[in-house]
Amino acid sequence: MKQLGLSVAVLVGAALGACGGAPERPFLAAAAASSVPAQELATAPKPASALDDCEQRPGQPPPEVLVRTYTGLAGKARCQREVYDVMGGVTHFLGVQCEYCHLVPDYKAMTHRKEIANWMASELIPALRRNDGKQLWCNDCHRASGKGVAKILGDPRQPAFAIEWMTTHLVEDFQTRSGAPLHCKSCHQGNVGTSQFERKIIFTNRLPSD
Repeated sequence: MKQLGLSVAVLVGAALGACGGAPERPFLAAAAASSVPAQELATAPKPASALDDCEQRPGQPPPEVLVRTYTGLAGKARCQREVYDVMGGVTHFLGVQCEYCHLVPDYKAMTHRKEIANWMASELIPALRRNDGKQLWCNDCHRASGKGVAKILGDPRQPAFAIEWMTTHLVEDFQTRSGAPLHCKSCHQGNVGTSQFERKIIFTNRLPSD
């Protein structure tokens, strides 16, 4: 077994768990920064055969343009419907409703959980890659047990479980973006039990840069 990697705190408390902008095939859908009510949108993952939400379809109105510039979680969305897809995927994979992270109805307002989500989107996901070469997204951690959960290391956090989960899941399934194995010190500056180990890395630049 490889050494423990990533943080006992990296994914804890993460609301929108994680992500490097919209995945290449985003997911349906919940309210994001729009007037579309959440209850009118689906939460099931989009099938692989589904049409591109931003594609112009004959006889249909053009796709709704982005209402504003998004960063972090929805940073790669090309049209507004794709923003809904990203947010819907997040609610599905974390097993939460929009209100978990958003101040409804002011979806634009920043919250601590949104900050965590955007940090994961812009920093955590780009620093890692899956061993099987597939795209890394929220569900790779937040549905690792087959069930959507926001706090994957226990609520309250369970240190022994967190170490076991990271050792048997994160370290075994992921690597750095350059393909190097993950170790505790890849993010924490030192291995567990050493004086160099730094527990909290969210909102820091300590992620692998190779």
